[in-house]
Amino acid sequence: MAGRRVFVLDTTALLSAQFEPGPAELVTVQEAVDEVMYGGLAPQRVSTALSTQAVKLKKPSPQAIKQVEEAARKTGDLPKLSKTDLALLALAYEERVGGAEVVVVTDDYSLQNTALRLGLGIWGVGRETVREIREWVYRCLVCGKVYTRPVNRCRDCGGEVERIVKRP
Repeated sequence: MAGRRVFVLDTTALLSAQFEPGPAELVTVQEAVDEVMYGGLAPQRVSTALSTQAVKLKKPSPQAIKQVEEAARKTGDLPKLSKTDLALLALAYEERVGGAEVVVVTDDYSLQNTALRLGLGIWGVGRETVREIREWVYRCLVCGKVYTRPVNRCRDCGGEVERIVKRP
């Protein structure tokens, strides 16, 4: 299993990629395929890629999803990640644990940030990739109180809360 190279494709990658045989295995999760198919974005091309096994569908374990949620909680990205994002990251994490060299192909910065936290490679489709891991906190715009978990309104003054990069 060592020496395998795996590209884990999110919805943007599924819409943008050319599905041809190469040195890397292309994989995704059902949730990403559903976003393409039911969104009517490029269903024929993705359907063909799946039927020819150019792209393989895999399902991550619940344990891997929990590991990813914990990593995303630590970076502060969890509220920004969809169920699809969590499944993709969990699949990538499992592939890496299984000995593969894994690259997550996405333009989503929260997904990229969490992937880096998990020790995964990243590759942007149409945008530059995140260069360093960021941790996020939430700060009240009125009184300045800082929260480590997302809140809609400041619990002290009721002010609006924004997401900012955590400073050491």
